[in-house]
Amino acid sequence: MANTEHRLIAILDWGLGHASRCVPLVKAWQKKGARVTVASAGSALLLLKASLEGVDFVELPAYAVRYPTRSMSWNLGIQSPRLLGVMRKEHQILGKYAQQEKVDLIVSDGRFGCWSKRVKSIWLAHQLQIQHRRSWLAWMLNKGYHAFVRQHFAEVWVPDLEGEESLAGDLAQPITGLPHRYLGPLSRFADKPLEATNKMPYQWLALLSGPEPQRSYLEEELITCLKALDVPALLVRGVPGSTQPTSITAKLSIVDWLLGDQLAATIAQAEQLVCRSGYSTLLDAYHWQKPLLLVPTPGQTEQEYLARYWASRGWAELQKQGEVSL
Repeated sequence: MANTEHRLIAILDWGLGHASRCVPLVKAWQKKGARVTVASAGSALLLLKASLEGVDFVELPAYAVRYPTRSMSWNLGIQSPRLLGVMRKEHQILGKYAQQEKVDLIVSDGRFGCWSKRVKSIWLAHQLQIQHRRSWLAWMLNKGYHAFVRQHFAEVWVPDLEGEESLAGDLAQPITGLPHRYLGPLSRFADKPLEATNKMPYQWLALLSGPEPQRSYLEEELITCLKALDVPALLVRGVPGSTQPTSITAKLSIVDWLLGDQLAATIAQAEQLVCRSGYSTLLDAYHWQKPLLLVPTPGQTEQEYLARYWASRGWAELQKQGEVSL
């Protein structure tokens, strides 16, 4: 009997999106009989533990990226010494584990330190071409980014559709000189089609996620908007905690987070959705097929690009944080 292949997937804790999109990938590996180890941190690791069974878990140091200002460059610049330390530490943890547990394949979803010289390593990403309004800066960032990926990873997996129906647009254009594979729109909801229902208890469903403090800023803004609008609405905060909604007003309720079937049932009962334009959320939205309002995280150039791209394709509407009107 052949030995079972051991696959390790390391997942970024930058909000919950990277974790959610990897759930169907892990389940597909399990169906093929692979042993799977999932490595992550913080809320992302909690989500993965709540969504997966029969896998091993490894806790990595948290990236814990924050967005105190609207400048992506400044936000990352001031946190870069700490982030580099996290990358070194996760590389050490992963290398030791991979050797001890005889890992056959490493897939890194956004964790730059999760690669090995001894084990084939795959880079999983939708953002292969960094977008920035300053073209010279985009060129410099991409030059360094592409060189790093070419040096440490043998292949790139892209959670997107190829060609004209691409959900990520220019972000997902391949890196020159690296083999790549399109995985399609990875989503926990791909095999959970929303059940048709005549019951629509929520006119608005707000789904929050992403780094602080911007997540909290949008939560406060949406609560104010929904109170003023005075229509049936639910706000999912996107933080670990209770899955039981709490009423704020007669028509507005909030809940910390919803998982799996409970989230699918809630989305099916909502007329309209408002959320960030994080790519993993958009992968889910592709399967939901609901009217969509996108509010990108200020200063996060990837989300700003994706919101503009989806609006230009007629797939969603776009509003800026601080100017939300429902």
